[in-house]
Amino acid sequence: MRETDAGFDCDDGGCAARLPLRDGVLVVRDSMTGDNRIAADFYDSELWPKLKVWDSLFWLVNGGQKRAREVVLSRLPRARNLRLLDVAIGDGAYTGWLPEDWSVVGVDISAAQLAACRRRNAGRDLALLLGEAEDLPLCDRAFDAVLSNGGFNHFDDPEKALSEMVRVAKPGAPIVIADERPDFLNIGHRLGLPALDRWIASRVMSMGDDFAGLVERHREIDIAAIGRRVLKNCEYQVIWRGLGYLMVGEAP
Repeated sequence: MRETDAGFDCDDGGCAARLPLRDGVLVVRDSMTGDNRIAADFYDSELWPKLKVWDSLFWLVNGGQKRAREVVLSRLPRARNLRLLDVAIGDGAYTGWLPEDWSVVGVDISAAQLAACRRRNAGRDLALLLGEAEDLPLCDRAFDAVLSNGGFNHFDDPEKALSEMVRVAKPGAPIVIADERPDFLNIGHRLGLPALDRWIASRVMSMGDDFAGLVERHREIDIAAIGRRVLKNCEYQVIWRGLGYLMVGEAP
């Protein structure tokens, strides 16, 4: 890719790709597909700020966001000048807690989240891309570590996304994945009233019908099985008082 005033152009023979910069974010894909579109619409809407009330309560129950996130971030190597890829970086709430000498590339499907991330982390070595985890516009074996700290459950194709993370990681590089458990909302299912959980997600937690439907469709995803198929030395554990998981492995 060749940098221009407007963004980046592909300089590989015969390639006509042109990636624009918009408010400091490289736009790889302007319109998402499948479940990624549903998630992007949710995070770009007025519903996300309403859900943040529950998000804040979740972190409070787990000892505060910094303490809870450190369970995940501590699995990253503490090397100097590390090059990190953060997939589903969101609003970059924890990016400022990473070592200042690290170079971070963040990918997300939400323009609103990336704008918030850029504002929150002004001044650090951070490149932001609007695009999908299943099709990363990045070179093979380019990163010393890969992180996805929230969002993995909701990708359109989690296994393909994880394979992409492996592709862009150096051999042996750690890949750290964390999110809430896909079936964390389980009240209705335990009572034999599965529709209740979708109603709680949509109405009580303010996710809206489309995103609540996405959560319900993905509740049976076997995260550990995906990790074992794609990662080397894959470890899976339940964290956050049983409401979340942490999966760590290496790029083959």
